[in-house]
Amino acid sequence: MNKLIKPLEWIENGIAVLSMTTVSLLVFGNVVSRYGFNYTPIWSEELSRFLVVWSIFIGVAIGVRKNQHIGVDALIRFLPHKLLLASEVLLNLIGVTVIGILVYTSVDFIRQTMEFEQLSPAMRIPMYIPYIAMPVGLSLSIIHFIHNIVKLFIDPKQPESALFTSEHIEEQKNISGGEQK
Repeated sequence: MNKLIKPLEWIENGIAVLSMTTVSLLVFGNVVSRYGFNYTPIWSEELSRFLVVWSIFIGVAIGVRKNQHIGVDALIRFLPHKLLLASEVLLNLIGVTVIGILVYTSVDFIRQTMEFEQLSPAMRIPMYIPYIAMPVGLSLSIIHFIHNIVKLFIDPKQPESALFTSEHIEEQKNISGGEQK
């Protein structure tokens, strides 16, 4: 499974970095061209918007991969190990189900967009091209949810380490930050 995940990590990180770097350069260039040359390329704002959408959906997958998605774990923390393990598996299965529904609806949405041959206003590209970010990013999220489930069965102590690692990191930051003052 790691042979699949490692290249995905590289691709996801690359897309996220590339898209956000491009957005930063486009916005900066747009500001310079607007105030320095009194010219604004009409396509740059639209391309920036599409790249932000891509980075959001890829960012969702990265968050699932790093197990940093939003979750309420106040009650889960006090469960015995076996129930904690079961709840983590259940939560990941719920994630797979919800994201699977979103992938299905996004593919249907893209199909409808293709039928109507909708074009973007400024760049005049087919709108299904930027919309592909939805099923791509969400499908990557499903892969990571499934990988999380597999990791829970391979390393049964993983739920505790995932729950308490973020607290430990915050405590270390506070301690080292407190010493520097």
